[in-house]
Amino acid sequence: MLDKPLRVMFVDDDTVTCRVMKRNCDSTKYDCTVYHDARYCLEEFRRSGADIVITDLRMPGMNGFELLSELRSIDADVPVVVMTGYSSVENAVEAMKRGANDFIKKPFDFEELRLMLERTMKSVRLRDENKLLKRRLGQKRNRFGMIGDTPVMRSLFNTIEKVAEVSCSVILTGESGTGKELVARALHDFSPRNELPFVAVDCGALSDTLLESELFGHEKGSFTGATQRKHGLMEQADGGTLFLDEICNISDTMQIKLMRAIEDRRITRVGGAASIPVDVRIIAASNQDLAKMVEAGKLRHDFYHRLNVVNIRIPSLAEHREDIPALVEHFVNEFSERYQRNVKGFDSGSLTRLCAAEWRGNVRELRNAVERCVILADGPILYWETDNDITLAPEEFPTAVHFSEQEFMSLIELEQEYINHVLKCFKGRKTKAAKVLGIDKTTLWRKLRRYDSEEEAV
Repeated sequence: MLDKPLRVMFVDDDTVTCRVMKRNCDSTKYDCTVYHDARYCLEEFRRSGADIVITDLRMPGMNGFELLSELRSIDADVPVVVMTGYSSVENAVEAMKRGANDFIKKPFDFEELRLMLERTMKSVRLRDENKLLKRRLGQKRNRFGMIGDTPVMRSLFNTIEKVAEVSCSVILTGESGTGKELVARALHDFSPRNELPFVAVDCGALSDTLLESELFGHEKGSFTGATQRKHGLMEQADGGTLFLDEICNISDTMQIKLMRAIEDRRITRVGGAASIPVDVRIIAASNQDLAKMVEAGKLRHDFYHRLNVVNIRIPSLAEHREDIPALVEHFVNEFSERYQRNVKGFDSGSLTRLCAAEWRGNVRELRNAVERCVILADGPILYWETDNDITLAPEEFPTAVHFSEQEFMSLIELEQEYINHVLKCFKGRKTKAAKVLGIDKTTLWRKLRRYDSEEEAV
């Protein structure tokens, strides 16, 4: 029994039933209020709510179905039990479809009703506990926009919390696809600079000339095509954070210029003379071992050590495989909402294969694989064999047949051989094969039956 009295609203236009219900509840720990009119119950529920509502279905004025609908619009989770005095299973089923938690037939025994109430409330408590547990679990494993509850990920989250508070320079290292920009954004979003710009630049995608112009800006007429003054990314990020991705690709000359700008906290636009003050936090990232590049003379040691106040290594997905199920669930929810697909998740075999796969592209590659599966989904359950199984296009198939000048086949034989070849490529999955063949599944079934019958005739 509950510690607090269970607040029950009982609705029935029959005064005798209400009186009996009230008397029985008074002898228990139930705090029961009875109503002869559903509209009065609804008004009171709007004001104070209830732990559970029990209502008859057939009543004058507002009936039980209408009351149920109104209750659900106010509180989608409040337990509602319906009563039917007509021994009508159809009415009970309809009420359950509309959101009732349970039903009982009239006349009912109070002990039977009491057991139902306790069963219903136990179910509600379990539901609420599960919601709380999922919310806590979600908060625990989904921090800074990243999914993970393994030791390496918890260590990463703790480091982000500590480093985000200060404005020191940071170097992020890790394999491609591990989420270095996500970490950079987390360091910005949870820092005192979070209300000011976060600006990202891919250093590997720009030549020295373009990178200098992008970072420092340029004056009108400073070079061919400079038709107006341009504010550089460091100016745009003033007060906020500048994220330099693939810092290993910056030339020796640009390293010197950038290091001077970071140390002096001032920049000069290309073709300009004025020194402009800037206050930016620098977060750099690379998928290369920068310390080894310094040893090899491929990166200036003074530039490296100027940035390397804190070095945060992002773990590869192979180091936290236990997080893959949670990542997959997150991506399925993300893409099913984005692409309006009614999918629930992967079957157990596919999930096992996803957890065991190599994922050289790390979380990015896993995310892309889940996205493809959601896009190509044929039903609520997703399947995954290999990336080739998902991405294979018709033109990528090896030629199904080889022609020779001595042997010929009919078009029907050619069609049969190619269909069998496509089915083999997709391991017998007819829905996938039909898509590739450009026919519907029914047509494919009909052709296969015809081939079987022709072979039997022969």
